Amino acid sequence: MSFISPSTALIRGALRQTPPVTRLVRARASPLLASARGISTSSTVKAPAQQGTLPPDIAQDEANPDLTAAKVDAYLTSKILHPQIGGDPSLGRGQARADEAGMPQIAVSAMQGQSLTVLAKAMKAERVLEVGTLAGYSTSFLSKGLPPHGQIDTLELSPLHAKIAQQNFLDSDLFPFPRIHVGPALDTLRKMRQPEEGGYDLVFIDADKERILEYFLEALRLTREGGVVLVDNAVRRGRIALEVNDEPSVDVTGLRKLYDWVEQDAGKNVLMSTIQTVGAKWWE
Repeated sequence: MSFISPSTALIRGALRQTPPVTRLVRARASPLLASARGISTSSTVKAPAQQGTLPPDIAQDEANPDLTAAKVDAYLTSKILHPQIGGDPSLGRGQARADEAGMPQIAVSAMQGQSLTVLAKAMKAERVLEVGTLAGYSTSFLSKGLPPHGQIDTLELSPLHAKIAQQNFLDSDLFPFPRIHVGPALDTLRKMRQPEEGGYDLVFIDADKERILEYFLEALRLTREGGVVLVDNAVRRGRIALEVNDEPSVDVTGLRKLYDWVEQDAGKNVLMSTIQTVGAKWWE
C-alpha cells in the first residue's frame, strides 16, 4: 500500500450522543492476502500458471514472504521517505542514544512513523495523546504532524526512557514540544481530563498489551467525538488467532480482551477496523 498504517492499528471513530456521521472508507485487500493470491493489477500479465518457471530470485522471495515484504519496505522507504520527516538525521541520533542506554529496539519503523505524520496532518489534528514514549521516536513523528499551536502529551513509565526522549526532542527542535508524563500509564490516564479546548483528536497506544483494554477505554474517555485511537502491534504475528494452548501469552490474552469488548459493543460506541502490516517490523 502507498499508505501504511503504523503496525497493526485499530482505528476508532467515536459514535456518541450526537447524530451519526457516515464515513465511507475504500476497502482494500490485505497486502498479505493479495500476495498469497498472486493478484496482479495489470491486464497484460499472464496468470501464474501460464508464466512458466519464475526467475530464481522471485521464486526465493515468494517462498519467504517476510523477506519479500522487507525488500518492498526498503524500496518504498528509499523512494518516499521525506528528508525532513522520516529521513530527519536527528531521528538516527536519537536511536543511537537509545542504543547506548540499552533500550529495546521496538519503536515503529521510519515509514510507519511517517504514516503517523500523514494521519495527523490529514485529520488536521491539534491535540495528540501517546501511551508509551520509549525514546520518543514515534512522538517525534506525531509532533511533526501538528500545527505550531498544537498539544502533544506522551506517557512513559521509565524515568531513564523519559530522559532520553527529552534529549531527543531537544535535538529534533520539535514544535510543539511534547510533554512527558512519567509514571504508570494507567494511573496517569485515570487522572487526566480532556484538554480545555476539547478531547484529543488522535491517540496512539504503543504500550504493554496485558492492560490494553484498560488503556483503550481510558483513551475513549479522553478522545473527542469522531477522534481516532490507534493501537500498535495488535496482531502479534498472527498469534491472536493461532495461539490456542491453555495458557496463551499475556499479550495475546490482553488483545483478545480488547477484541471481545469490541464484539460486545457491536458498534454502539466505536467503529473499529484493523490493518495488518508487513515489512521492517514484520507481521504486526
